[in-house]
Formats: sequence, structure tokens, C-alpha cells
Amino acid sequence: MDLVEFLRARLDRDEQMARACSGAPWRAAPSGTVSTDTGDPSDDSSSHVATADNDAYAEHIARHDPSRALAEVAAKRQILDDYEKQAWILGQGHRTPELDAARSVREAVLRLLALPYAHHPAYQEEWRP
Repeated sequence: MDLVEFLRARLDRDEQMARACSGAPWRAAPSGTVSTDTGDPSDDSSSHVATADNDAYAEHIARHDPSRALAEVAAKRQILDDYEKQAWILGQGHRTPELDAARSVREAVLRLLALPYAHHPAYQEEWRP
């Protein structure tokens, strides 16, 4: 498995988990609870997501709701797509010093994107930035 395949597999899993939890955005209450937010103050159909030890924890959980996770997955996939497109161009012999320098930067970005998954058994230490 190369770095791009590894990242795509992690993003697929992140998306799967976010979709399993998706629905209304999450909101934190002063009580330390996190629940879904329908956006309608008269609607009592919100559902419990989590109970946190304090307001900061609750806010952190709410800020990382499924819609944010899905947006992050989409953005990271675009980075991977752009990387693969540029790698293909370089593979066709279209090389310039500027393209080579840009490739180095893109590879560094991929290594940084993989770093949060360093605990995964498929992560390879050679990918560490």
C-alpha cells in the first residue's frame, strides 16, 4: 500500500463513520451535553449525542460534527486528486524545476495528512515527515 492508497482508505473510513452519524448539526449545551440541532427552537426532536465532563469538551465534540468531518474528507480527497494529477503529468515527462519543486511540497503535504493516522497498523514510519 502506498501513501495515497493509505490516505484514501482512511478517508473512506472517516466518511463512512461520519455518514453513520450524520443528520442535523451538533450543538453543545451549557450542561455539557451535545445533541443534534434542528435549527428550529420550537422543535423538540433533537437527539442526544454525548455528555461531556465540561463545556469545553462539549464544544469540542459539537465542533467536530459529521458535516465538518465530511467537509474535511472532501477537502483532503481534492488534495489527493490534485497530487495524482500532477504526478501523472510529471510521469509523462513534463518536467520543469518548478514542477519538481511543487511535487516535493505536495509530497510533504501528503505526509502531513497521514500523520493523524500514524497509530493505524498500516501506517509506515517512512511516511513520517
